[in-house]
Amino acid sequence: MADIQTSEAERKRARHLHATLLFNLVVNHIFLFLMALTLISYSTIPLIMMVVLSLALLSYIHISAARSLNNEPSWFIRCHWQFAAKRARLFLYLFLALGSLTLVLFYGGQAMHMQKVATWALTGGFGMLPFMVAVLGLIIIEFDAEHLAKTGRVPASAIAHYPPPQEA
Repeated sequence: MADIQTSEAERKRARHLHATLLFNLVVNHIFLFLMALTLISYSTIPLIMMVVLSLALLSYIHISAARSLNNEPSWFIRCHWQFAAKRARLFLYLFLALGSLTLVLFYGGQAMHMQKVATWALTGGFGMLPFMVAVLGLIIIEFDAEHLAKTGRVPASAIAHYPPPQEA
């Protein structure tokens, strides 16, 4: 863990993508997901909107992190943004893989004329439960990363992946 001399403005900007990813994980994938599940018998629009919002936020994180490689003069901000993008990419892969598995289990169970309870058990146990555990893990990791950005620190693994320039 390395303490970096940074200004308050740099620390705030370094936290930005971590906060965006946390918003996506906590608000979108927990609160809005629960709301969408309660309304699913009426409409699938809230569930679709949740997915669209998540993909938009993940795209924003990736685009911002990619632009920071060329346009951001502060190594501290670039480093934190690249780590936020790395975790957003991991979340996107989990979201797509386990979301696809959930859909296959749900519609596959219906196609095989399984009882509704068995279909929901398969869908929840093999598709949604691992995803929610992964979301919880990413929330904990991102809260720690945001705290590190707030206190002006960079983990050793970040320094190994994104070494500071020689003048730093």
